[in-house]
Amino acid sequence: MVGVVIVSACKKEVLTQDTPVPEEVAKVIDVPAAPFVPGFNYNTTRDVQLNIVLRANNDAPLAGVVVSVYLPNAAGEAVFKGVTDKNGMLKGKLTLAGSIDQVVIDPAYIGLMRNALASISTSNTVNAIIGGVNGYGGDVVAESVVPQSVASSSHQTNALLATSYAYPTGYTASNSFVNTATYPKALGRPVYLDATSDVLDASLLSYINASLPENQPLTTTHPAYFASTAASTLTVTAKTDVYVTFVSEGASNMNTLAYYTYPTNDPPLVGESLLPVLGGIGNITYVFPNASAVGSAGGLKTGDRVKIGNFSAGTSIGFVLIQNGWNGSGVTTSGKTKFYSGDNMNASKKKQAVLLYDDVHKKFISSFEDIDRSLTTTDNDFNDLVFYTTSSVADAISTTNVATIDRGGDTDGDGVQDAQDMFPNDGTRAFVTYYPSATATGTIAFEDHWPSMGDYDMNDLVVSYKYAYEVNAQNQVVNLKAYYTVLAAGTGYKHGFGVELPVPASVIKSVTGQSFMSNYITMAANGVEAGQAKAVIIPFDNYAAMMPGAGSATLINTMNTQSKMASQTASLTIAFNSPVTMASLAVSSFNPFLIANLERGREVHLMGYKPTNKADIKLFDTADDATVPARNKYYVSVENKPFALIFNSSFSYPTEKTSIDKAYKQYNTWAFSNGGTYADWYSNIASSYRNPIYIYNK
Repeated sequence: MVGVVIVSACKKEVLTQDTPVPEEVAKVIDVPAAPFVPGFNYNTTRDVQLNIVLRANNDAPLAGVVVSVYLPNAAGEAVFKGVTDKNGMLKGKLTLAGSIDQVVIDPAYIGLMRNALASISTSNTVNAIIGGVNGYGGDVVAESVVPQSVASSSHQTNALLATSYAYPTGYTASNSFVNTATYPKALGRPVYLDATSDVLDASLLSYINASLPENQPLTTTHPAYFASTAASTLTVTAKTDVYVTFVSEGASNMNTLAYYTYPTNDPPLVGESLLPVLGGIGNITYVFPNASAVGSAGGLKTGDRVKIGNFSAGTSIGFVLIQNGWNGSGVTTSGKTKFYSGDNMNASKKKQAVLLYDDVHKKFISSFEDIDRSLTTTDNDFNDLVFYTTSSVADAISTTNVATIDRGGDTDGDGVQDAQDMFPNDGTRAFVTYYPSATATGTIAFEDHWPSMGDYDMNDLVVSYKYAYEVNAQNQVVNLKAYYTVLAAGTGYKHGFGVELPVPASVIKSVTGQSFMSNYITMAANGVEAGQAKAVIIPFDNYAAMMPGAGSATLINTMNTQSKMASQTASLTIAFNSPVTMASLAVSSFNPFLIANLERGREVHLMGYKPTNKADIKLFDTADDATVPARNKYYVSVENKPFALIFNSSFSYPTEKTSIDKAYKQYNTWAFSNGGTYADWYSNIASSYRNPIYIYNK
């Protein structure tokens, strides 16, 4: 070791006798004794292995489907994305906060369960089957329904209305539903379903998904579907049996699907009506009382079908979606919003359903938007309920003016359908996945006096981070973008910051976007640090390069009584010579470190992470450090405390000179339990978790 380390627990001590510390004025907070917890690694996150299988309803694999994974109650913020392979499988590794015990898996693919909640096992795995003959399986948790009371008559005629609502002939609310352990009545699975289900093969599903892309306004992607001449109801041209088959639903409501008929040359003018003479629909018959899928508060599986009747030529068939019509024990129509396939019958006079014809599979595809399209809350993707109609007699339903289904395509030939491909014209990229998410950032907090423990306030350098992976259809990373922002520098020194990636330096083609000012880092031609076996990137060699106002300032952004200083963001682009598997670039394998006082060999890492080739290993096992390389034990104090912490979220760090266990009341309890309790010690804002006066809040 160079120089003599001076240890002090109550003030910022010097690193060596050769590096004096500026005077500091922050008030010292007494640090309570922390428990000695041998073996605990202070990880606030855990790795979860994802094993996802997507299948058509005949168990055939669904390949090339982009799957997103979310945290519960965080819709719209994907924490992982990947593409299924030729076997319909997707394997991946998630790094999640230790307090998370469930994830939401969303293929966003019509014909499959949407937003499937899945539990993380005690072995930190999620095995999920979405689709298949059973609709779902593995660790997927089904959504339940709380029954409510409803009238049990076969007909419901609202007061003063001439329109009658009914179950199919012979059925009422009391005998229309399966009631077994598998399908309790509350799910609303009809007993009158056909004994044999339809098979929806991968090509049919691909056509439907190309025609009705998730989360994209259909008015933009397929404006022809909204032409004034486009047919919206079915016209029977020869006597035939007619069947309605459930495909999928993507609604938060428990909607009801029903149908009505009328003479083709005498269409109704309105939906419900006070009197028949006003031209309203006379009779409406339920098809799917609860048009919700298994696992999503319903009992329908893709391919379930109902024979709605035998109809003669000259009959037209329209459909009605009763918004939130299912109440857990029957259908409620009174006071419910109804949407009709006949545009003129909708209150807004806007199209709420589209009708398409698949001339390959000979099916009429219908899809509903279940939010009034006159409201701004609608997403206009028209896949809240998707079903198709077929006839027993070939060509017995007219295709005149029915819009043709979009067979889709894969312009760049990468195996991902254009509708799901973020880069449809670039075969080298298919999607982008972010960590922690597209809008969130993680946090790394360092103590800078290693190998001495220092004051344990974990604010000597605080850096936010985010990663964006540009990935191809084989789940290989083409480019990695990294974003780092300095949040705090509660120190009298200037520090650099680096990250060792878990890949050889030779796989890197280029690194751009770093911020340098202090001229002590030697770079290789490809932008990584020279002389390293693994790829080491240096986002900034001095935090002052990120904070133009830093200058000689000390204790930056750690005292609530001082002004906050802004930081620039180092936006790095890391290109690879050839694509690298996502598994080999798991965030938990990234090795961030602080370069203390601009002394290149003085690295401070997370507990358990190895030094880079540039580290001065003579500092190991000196002062408070208890590193033992032979035991794979690194950057841990003699009291088994860390010198750095990492979070996959924002972290409100302690104020200057406040020990982290003073600011966070459950920190020691979490550590003493080996992470078994209070895993949310840093994110829970309850008064029993934190002392707000000791936390930086600007």
